[in-house]
Amino acid sequence: MDRSLEFADLLGIVSLYLGVRNLTENEQQSAQSLKILRQNDVGAANDKQAAYLLAELGRKFDEQNIMLKKIFDKLEVLANADH
Repeated sequence: MDRSLEFADLLGIVSLYLGVRNLTENEQQSAQSLKILRQNDVGAANDKQAAYLLAELGRKFDEQNIMLKKIFDKLEVLANADH
């Protein structure tokens, strides 16, 4: 009977060891997955910000083009008035 108890104890210790090891491995994998998710979130935020900035730049360039066209048209009118 002592022998079966020793085997059961040994089996319990091995099971506990494997359980703790599995838990530690799962925690590491979860931490790595969380890190990847955070990197993806940062990347998505950066992409969104870049798209916004490019749209704003495009809008500003359009405004400048309109102003330059008006200036050019006025200069053309002035140039033709001299002739």
